[in-house]
Amino acid sequence: MKLKNGEAPAFDADVYFHNVRDLLSENAHLLALVLGDVLRKLLKGIQVQPQPRILELGAGTGFLTRLLLTMYGGSGVLVDNCRTSFDAYNRIKDKNEDRITYRLEDIFALKVPEPFDIVCSFGLIEHFQEKQEILSIHKEHCRPDGHMILIVPMDSFLTRAYYEVHPEINLGYRELLTKKTALEQIQTSGLQPVRAEVSQGYVYDFLTVLCK
Repeated sequence: MKLKNGEAPAFDADVYFHNVRDLLSENAHLLALVLGDVLRKLLKGIQVQPQPRILELGAGTGFLTRLLLTMYGGSGVLVDNCRTSFDAYNRIKDKNEDRITYRLEDIFALKVPEPFDIVCSFGLIEHFQEKQEILSIHKEHCRPDGHMILIVPMDSFLTRAYYEVHPEINLGYRELLTKKTALEQIQTSGLQPVRAEVSQGYVYDFLTVLCK
């Protein structure tokens, strides 16, 4: 900041806060680009079942599944017990909606007739202090030769800044994880990490982990 007559110019903290908040706002188009890039790195060389059956736990609006369907085709099942998320999904006119089933129910009570080729979640695991059960559910519904994709916001300066300027989304428990801690907790829960990639260029940092 340039000094004028030896004095620093006035600093408006409220304006600064809202400017940062605007810069670190969710953007679906940017997320699609960043997430698509990190998924391609994560799944490079991985043999994904043709026309895979995809299950997303704690799905929200199913952003992850909708992107995977664009990449690999197949069909998706979204599971979430939040009515607000369900209503938000129904407002989206997605080109893959005819291949998606939304089940408004508790993921811990979920019953499915057969396991899935891909079981995934985006922003779910960090809300559980004890992660053994939630990680086990991913494995329970995944075929032995299938894949699990786990995505969590990563503990970084950028991510902490994002949540600091968006207090309205700081509801309930959330544990930001470093890459090292996330991989350790996943292994402790009996899942086998195959590859891990970190996002680049989004308004917060997230870690993607491919597991067997």
